[in-house]
Amino acid sequence: MSQELTITLLDKTLSVACPAGQAEALLESAQLLNEQMLKVQQKKPSASLLNVALIAALNLSYELLENKNQQIANEQSMTQLSELVTQALAD
Repeated sequence: MSQELTITLLDKTLSVACPAGQAEALLESAQLLNEQMLKVQQKKPSASLLNVALIAALNLSYELLENKNQQIANEQSMTQLSELVTQALAD
C-alpha cells in the first residue's frame, strides 16, 4: 500500500506516491535533491528548471558512484587485512 506525499523542489510542489514505511526516506531524499538544485541554481541562475534538475541529478549520481567505489575499495582492504591476519595466526 502506498501513501501520497507532498514535496517541494525549488518552490514547486509535487505530490508523489510513496511505499508504506518509506515516507521519511523519501522526504529526506527530496530535501537533499532540493539542496543540490539550489546550489546549481545559484551557480547557473539563467539555467532552465529542467537543466537545474538534470545537473543536480548528475551531481548526486556522481557522488553515489564515488561512495559506492569507495565502499568497494574499503571492503577489498578489509578482506586483504583479514586474510593477512588469518595467515599470520596460522603460521
